[in-house]
Order: sequence, then structure tokens, then C-alpha cells
Amino acid sequence: MKLKDKKIEVLAVTTAKDAEGFTTETLTPIAPPLWAYFRQLSGKEIHAAMSVQAVEEVLFVINWRDDITTAHVVRYRGVLYDISRVDVFEGYKGDIGVWARKRGV
Repeated sequence: MKLKDKKIEVLAVTTAKDAEGFTTETLTPIAPPLWAYFRQLSGKEIHAAMSVQAVEEVLFVINWRDDITTAHVVRYRGVLYDISRVDVFEGYKGDIGVWARKRGV
């Protein structure tokens, strides 16, 4: 068992158009903050168009939930991460792994 000593928020993303026709994005928590194990997985660098961008991939391990999907976003220490994969570990209702990438990169 991994030590779950970090607090994260899992957020639902909703988009709406305002009166002027601009799209706005709203992040709404789907649950109270959750305890999680956090680990950075890799630091890949992408060289594109003469610029260097770092892609930060992380893993969060939380207690089992059936309502988290790749459509959600995780907020950890004020940084947003797009969920790229949810692993339920062979269907057991123990921990689940949530792989995510830093948003906006």
C-alpha cells in the first residue's frame, strides 16, 4: 500500500457560451478533496518549432471510485492535470491509478 498523504481535487469540466458567444470553461468538484499518493513519472521534452516544451506526466493513486473518467481534471497544489488513463487494477475495489498530464503544455 502506498502512502496517501496528498490532497487532490477531481473536477468535472463544463463548457458554456456566454452572451457574446465566447466559450467559457467551468471546473466543478465532483467530490470533496481526496487523499492520494503522488509520483512524477517522467520528464519528456518535445522539440517543436524551435521551442522546447516539457511534458509532465504524473500518477495519482486514490481509494477506489467508479465515477472518475478521462473527461475529468485533477487539481494538485493549484496545478491542473488532464487525466489520460484510469487503471482499476484488475477490477478489484481497492486503489485506482490515475495517470495525468500537466494541463496547457
